[in-house]
Amino acid sequence: MDPLSPIAFGALLALPFHLVVHRYIAVHTDPALLRERGIVILQDRALDERSAPIGEYMGHEIWGSVTFKGMVYRFDRVVSPRNRNLTGPRELYLEPGLLYRTA
Repeated sequence: MDPLSPIAFGALLALPFHLVVHRYIAVHTDPALLRERGIVILQDRALDERSAPIGEYMGHEIWGSVTFKGMVYRFDRVVSPRNRNLTGPRELYLEPGLLYRTA
């Protein structure tokens, strides 16, 4: 048996897994999919941009609008943090309970 055969066999087995993982990442980072399902952001440093603050809530600034993955969201309302998983289509939840919506 050739010493490279086990390496080639391992690479052959790893290739489908590699392709599936890359496909999963591509699909789940698509902005269109994110817009359909809603987004929950736990740290504001994940945002691309923020407008000027329009207020404050629980020690966190409320921005008039935020940009995430090229999509602009405008501040809509304050919601309970325990309802963050109920974020709907075209909505973005930002800790500690700020809800933004797209136009």
